[in-house]
Amino acid sequence: MISTLPFDSNLFNYPVGKTSLGELWDEHEFLEEARDYQLVYIFSETALVITNPAIQLVDTKLTFQKSLEPLSKPIEIQHFECSLLEEELFDLAFLSGKYSRFKTDSRLQNLEFDKLYRLWIKNAFEKNQVIVAPENTGMVTYSIEKELGRIGLIAVSEKCQGQGLGKKLVKAAEFLCLHKGAKYLQIPTQEANIPACRLYTSLGYEPAEKSYVYHWWKSFE
Repeated sequence: MISTLPFDSNLFNYPVGKTSLGELWDEHEFLEEARDYQLVYIFSETALVITNPAIQLVDTKLTFQKSLEPLSKPIEIQHFECSLLEEELFDLAFLSGKYSRFKTDSRLQNLEFDKLYRLWIKNAFEKNQVIVAPENTGMVTYSIEKELGRIGLIAVSEKCQGQGLGKKLVKAAEFLCLHKGAKYLQIPTQEANIPACRLYTSLGYEPAEKSYVYHWWKSFE
């Protein structure tokens, strides 16, 4: 069953829906129901057998997780405090989505990626949930729900990549989430994002979830 997504529909200015699949997948039944939408996200725990070209695999999502423990060394990056959302943070937000399905799906040509990631960093900033490295060379956003912390966006500027800054940003997020009551931290990423997967594994994170994400796009019919 497809559920309408009011937030995405309003942001993209066309009807968007989503469906989460169990073991059963009826492509014909899905296509009949999808006709009321322009875009439908399909989330599945297993890879689907697809025959219709309007349905494309756009992401294999991995969620890494680990238990948080007090850090033996002080963090090197402090919580970002600023009254203005600087343009460099928008650039970092866009950089963080390099492998995003909203970026890699070439059928999305209505600035969907820009709208979504601009709003994402803006909301995190307004909630004071952004950690930024000196001189805006990197940033990470986070959120906490009860004992679970989650990293949302993370990016290091291109000129500073390969210098260990990503590891410092994750450690800073761990410190703040632990300080605010979280016992676990999750980091979602794309399986195709090999550098990120290697980084999280090196920091003791293990894959906790894997899902396949498909987009159905109406114009292909």
